[in-house]
Amino acid sequence: MDLSDIKRLNKELKWGPGECAYCNGKGKINPKIKKKIPVDMTYLTTDLSKQERKKLINNDKQALIKGLVSEKKADDLIKQVEFLHFEGKLNPDKIVELFLIPQNEISSTEKQELLDYIVRIIEHKK
Repeated sequence: MDLSDIKRLNKELKWGPGECAYCNGKGKINPKIKKKIPVDMTYLTTDLSKQERKKLINNDKQALIKGLVSEKKADDLIKQVEFLHFEGKLNPDKIVELFLIPQNEISSTEKQELLDYIVRIIEHKK
């Protein structure tokens, strides 16, 4: 999965380059997956456990709900960042601080990743 694939599927804010989760990095798509899972499902990732992946492929209700919830959370985060920046006039550092208020501990790496993601959201919206 490269940046052109990600852009074509309009997933710039939800996916990063790497192995394709749809084929699980094998280069060949399982026919079961092709019939049951949309190619742009955000929840289907290469780090999804084998058990959860199997549940998803078999249309397990709980796995499908987890997928929908995951997608909704990502959409909500993106909308919150856009609102806080473009309407609230907060810079990315202030948005990070706001999101981290309820966190007990977070590493500097995780904080930087959040900051980088917030900047990506803002740049994508411009």
